[in-house]
Amino acid sequence: MVVNGFETSLAALKGTTATASNANRFPEPGLASVDLLFSDGSRMRADYWRIIQGNRAGTSSFDHMQKYGLPAPINAFLEIARLLDGATVREATWNARTGDMMFQFESDTELQVFNFTGYEAWEIHFANGTGEYSPYAR
Repeated sequence: MVVNGFETSLAALKGTTATASNANRFPEPGLASVDLLFSDGSRMRADYWRIIQGNRAGTSSFDHMQKYGLPAPINAFLEIARLLDGATVREATWNARTGDMMFQFESDTELQVFNFTGYEAWEIHFANGTGEYSPYAR
């Protein structure tokens, strides 16, 4: 992988807006894969993610369908869509050591996308025709 090209394509997402949708093609308990579509035509699938809002950890993919003593199970898809749909990317970065990605949005919201395993925990395809998969990003 050409890291500089990947980082440049990722940084170019600045100013785009995002739309989140359910990517659970093969639903598993505790898995809430999400597709993010960016207004420039780029797209990303993430299996493991967490929302940070107002400097506090919020909903994560691990919370999906968990009840935690609440009246109803958490729908992580509805929560990420509520927070990210139409939000503008302020910055998109990648951690070369872990393979994690971070997306800062103008709405004081951050999306952390994790690379926990050796399988494809995330994939991203950019409008310029390039893309990357999480295991190859390390």
